[in-house]
Amino acid sequence: MKKHVFTHVACPCGHRGTIVQTYDSAPRDGWYHAWLRDLSNKGTYEGTDSLFAETRPSCPKCGRSLAPENVVGHSELDEAAELLFRLG
Repeated sequence: MKKHVFTHVACPCGHRGTIVQTYDSAPRDGWYHAWLRDLSNKGTYEGTDSLFAETRPSCPKCGRSLAPENVVGHSELDEAAELLFRLG
């Protein structure tokens, strides 16, 4: 079953974007993929958060590197197309 997790981030300059993670547990070993929506991958994050370390998000408008403290919300979408939204 596929599941999409959206991590919404906001840059101090006002630009917003999303880190999208897709999980599929149906294949025997499952798979995972993460990509950026409305963000660049030129960030310099070197902390312990694996999502930010893997995707290196940055603002395409001002070039600022984004980190976990820039997260403004999360949402999830599963294969049944039910959207679950949580702030914070």
